[in-house]
Amino acid sequence: MSDDTITAFYTALQTAGSAPAKPSDLVADGRLHRHYIEGDKPGSRNGWHVIHRDPPASAAGGNWRTGARITWCGNRHDHRSGADLYILRQRIEADRMERVRAVESRQQDAAGRALWTWEHARPANPQHPYLHKKHLLPGNARQRGAALVLPVLDFGGFLHGVQYIQPDGTKRFLTGTSKATHFIPATDELPDGTAPIWIAEGWATARALQAMRPNVCVMAGLDAGNLQSVALAARQRWPKLQIVVCPDFDQVGQKKGRAAAIAARAHILPPPAVVPENCTDWNDVLNVRRDVQHGA
Repeated sequence: MSDDTITAFYTALQTAGSAPAKPSDLVADGRLHRHYIEGDKPGSRNGWHVIHRDPPASAAGGNWRTGARITWCGNRHDHRSGADLYILRQRIEADRMERVRAVESRQQDAAGRALWTWEHARPANPQHPYLHKKHLLPGNARQRGAALVLPVLDFGGFLHGVQYIQPDGTKRFLTGTSKATHFIPATDELPDGTAPIWIAEGWATARALQAMRPNVCVMAGLDAGNLQSVALAARQRWPKLQIVVCPDFDQVGQKKGRAAAIAARAHILPPPAVVPENCTDWNDVLNVRRDVQHGA
């Protein structure tokens, strides 16, 4: 594989938002490598690539964080022989299996680090700036340093990762945290199928909805894009249970929420008939109502 083809693959990675800072960061040895993506948090390695020099020159790469993935070949499709196509198919499958193993290893490592973090975190300070801003009690939140720590669980109660929330509201998941079908509960109680399940996007919204509806089991689906996987996992576990998807009020949240509700045969909680100014979710709405009641 020449420098020109490395540059061509690098350009393809740039288009997919998955490129390292420079082409020389790419390793062309036929093995899976992780790399820093320019613009990401310093020290992170969300990018990945595998480059095969042997003819036909080919490569694949992507972004663990966004899920973006590309495949690339140095030969145009109409110039590939039957032998070339066979080799490419074999490589694609071998690369796929290596990525699966890498993802599983990454997630297992994250689960182990999350358990250590969770066990060494202390109960959250009720005066934590984020809790104060959101008018929330700590509930099941813990704290390490200045950050709140929230558990990312599956329906069996296994800890897959944690989410950190900084005093200014900045959120991030422990690197490698597995998100699909996983959630943050609004309380210490896990769902057991005896109460309706309500699935919000974020933990603060889930806590607000839990306060509004204490007889249901509320959880945070982590983000709008993960609502469907959580709703489907709940539906598979409890086929007849009432499930309500509670997305944020923005266009993306509403679109993803409707898709999740349809896929999981669930209800959807619409925004209030009149959404107060600057309110994007039910936590915001609850806080506005509280301010009105107290004459703020």
